[in-house]
Amino acid sequence: PRFYRRLRIPVSVHLPLAKWETRFDPQSTLKQDFHVTPETVVQVPMMKREDEYDYLLDRRLSCRVVGLPYQGNATALFILPSEGRMHKAEAGLDQETLTKWFKKFTKRKLQLYLPKFSIEGSYQLEKILPKLGIRDLFTSHADLGGLTNHSNIQVSEMVHKAVVEVDESGTQAAAATGMVLGFRSARMGAQVVVFNRPFLMAIVNPEGVLFLGKVARPAEGHF
Repeated sequence: PRFYRRLRIPVSVHLPLAKWETRFDPQSTLKQDFHVTPETVVQVPMMKREDEYDYLLDRRLSCRVVGLPYQGNATALFILPSEGRMHKAEAGLDQETLTKWFKKFTKRKLQLYLPKFSIEGSYQLEKILPKLGIRDLFTSHADLGGLTNHSNIQVSEMVHKAVVEVDESGTQAAAATGMVLGFRSARMGAQVVVFNRPFLMAIVNPEGVLFLGKVARPAEGHF
């Protein structure tokens, strides 16, 4: 029998993000409550900006969706499920749903409150890729000549890691201020949308979905 040295390949990917088309004013970022659960509340740096946004209310999935464009051709979608409807929104979030949302978006003046956050997640691809039909990579039949000059090797583990940071500019992290914010009344005609409980985020461009995540706790966000 042939013997193979087992090669562990960590595949680390940092998802690059462009700047917002219209940035948030850092001076408007103040501490505010985020309701992790009805019983657990944490303080987070909450950004605020009043502007026209792509917006829709999806009654089927019981969620509100706000689109923030980046410079270029990518858009961040922030999805706020109604209380107690997170599972329903997660279950219905697929490419078909995203396509429908872009067709139904309307421009709406909003006073938007969005927490700054950083989230990351790792996936063991040797458990996921075979379910998608990619099986030979983890067998002795795989051709790994493009990865290494060593012979008789076999991939035993592959890790994919993605990282996303959201702040006033779109990409840079910054320290939070220590003040406490009270939500002010919006100007006439502007609807207030506050992401102060768990929500979903998707980053899409014309080629498809670049990132999909869930923010359950901005200080400790995870997929």
